[in-house]
This record gives sequence, C-alpha cells and structure tokens, in this order.
Amino acid sequence: MKNILTYIEIKDGAPIKLSLEALSKASEIAIEKGNKSLALITEELKDDELNKLRGAGASDIVVVKRDAYNMEDFSNIIVEVARKYDCEDIFIPGTLDGKDLAPNVAASLDTVSLTNVMDIKFEGEDIIFVTPSYGATVLTESKINKAPRIIVVRAGSFDKRDDLKGAGNLVEENIEEVKDLKAIIRDVVTSAAAEINLEDAPVIVTCGRGASSDEIFPLVKELADVFGAPISGTRPVIDDGVLPKASQIGQSGKIVSPALYIGCGVSGAVQHISGMENSGFILAINKDEDAPIFNLSDVGIVGDCKVILPLLIEEVKKIKANA
Repeated sequence: MKNILTYIEIKDGAPIKLSLEALSKASEIAIEKGNKSLALITEELKDDELNKLRGAGASDIVVVKRDAYNMEDFSNIIVEVARKYDCEDIFIPGTLDGKDLAPNVAASLDTVSLTNVMDIKFEGEDIIFVTPSYGATVLTESKINKAPRIIVVRAGSFDKRDDLKGAGNLVEENIEEVKDLKAIIRDVVTSAAAEINLEDAPVIVTCGRGASSDEIFPLVKELADVFGAPISGTRPVIDDGVLPKASQIGQSGKIVSPALYIGCGVSGAVQHISGMENSGFILAINKDEDAPIFNLSDVGIVGDCKVILPLLIEEVKKIKANA
C-alpha cells in the first residue's frame, strides 16, 4: 500500500500553520485512497502539539531527531523516510526552507517537484495539481505520472483540519546524519521586526505606499499594536526602506492567509494580491475609489487613511475594553 508523507516544519516547538494545512490535505487524499498519512518531524513535540498532527489526520508520526536545520541533511531524512514507508506523494510546506528542500528531494528520488500547489482535484484515478502563473492570473493544471510526487503547498490554499482523528502513533527512526555538508548553519538571527511570523498571524495590517508617509505610518503601526498584529508591506514600501524585506507580501514576498487582512493605502496590484487573496476577511482603506483592492475586499472604505485610521483605532480599543 502506497502512503503519503508530509514534512512538518517546526518553529518555536510547534508545527507552523502551513505544515498543518499541507498535512490536512495529504490526510484527506490518504483517506480517499485508503492509504496512510505520515507526518515527519525532526524534534520532539509536547502532547498538545502532537495532537494537532493527529487532528490533521496523521496515522503515524515519524520522529527523526536533529539539533538544527540543514538542507542537505533534512533532504536526506525526507528521502530515507519516503523510501522506507513506500510513499507515493511527499507534501512539503511552501516556506523558504520548504522550497529549498523540495528540488533536492526530487533530484535524490529522480522525480519532479511541483511548487505553489493551490488546489488538488481528482479525475477518475488521476490527481490534478493546480498552480498559479503570472501573478495568479493564469492557473495551470498538471498531472504527474511518476512517483513519488513532490508537492510544495502554497500558504492558505487548504484548510487546517483538527477533526480528522488520525491515530498519530509515534515511530522513532534513526537516520545517520549527513556529515559531508556543503553549507553549515551556525546561527539564525531574527530581526525584531520579524518576531511575529506573518504566515501564522491571524491578523495582518498591511501598509501600502499611500500610507507609508511619516504622517500616516505611525497610525498604521498603532492599529497593528491595538490588534497585536504584525505589519506587512507592499513592494514599493519595502523598496523605500519603510519596512524590512521580511515584511513583504506578494509574488516576490510571502504568501499569507490571515483570518483578517487590513490594507491601508494598498492599491491592489496583482503582484501583491497574489500573496494575500486567500485571506479570510479583507478590509481595505484607500482614497482612490477605483483602486483594484476594492474588487477583492469584503469591506472597502473610500477615504484618507489619515482620517479613517484614528476612527478605526478608537473603535477597536472600545471593543477590546468591553470584551
């Protein structure tokens, strides 16, 4: 029986949201086909975090302990586990590390990887993978006949499930660590501005060029602080040095799917839209009534951020005070 393997990326002792989204979809397919859904982790997790993997449908949780991430070593772990457990599909979250691992895993297994998978459909016995092109203005459908298939999942494309009730049996594997490394990561330094992981944030406040002035940006920051949310930016804001590169959302930045997205002075260029279109609820503020962002938003406010943001901040404070 062929199985499905999902590599679980872990941050601060917990599976990241995108890993759980990928595992949930892998488990749905495994249930559909009568296969096992395996979750691969590289460090021990607390029981409540393991239960998240079980809720996302993991039949078995394979543990290969490592002290630190290294692409070559982690690629080898995925390859060895996939071979041992006869996996026909390998799901990898589409993070920076995931996009680093996938082609290396594919090369080792003499197969191909498909990046930015945003939908998976069945046509009889065939599985069709949907990926975006040209800023998500064109969708490509692909069928991969050669197994194992390496599927790199786009953030926000699939639901994070907690009701699939996988057995989640813990299985520890000892895989020899790759020693002949071409690169060794000694330390990872995170800037203060990137302390909140955009991909996992339930609320994101985004600053567009229309709100990046010295007069308005402090209001954007205050709104984010009221929500306890991170600030992201469009590419022009990043290029102007208002926010660091790690805060960029869009085609050349991060792909996010928060429950609430608030765009301040965001015009809605297709390059940015492709990074946040799967948000649960989109609130847009822009003084240009023809701004493309309004075509996507659930609520659009036509007005100057300098006027609107203080009112919004005050209302949010009132609601939180009475909660």
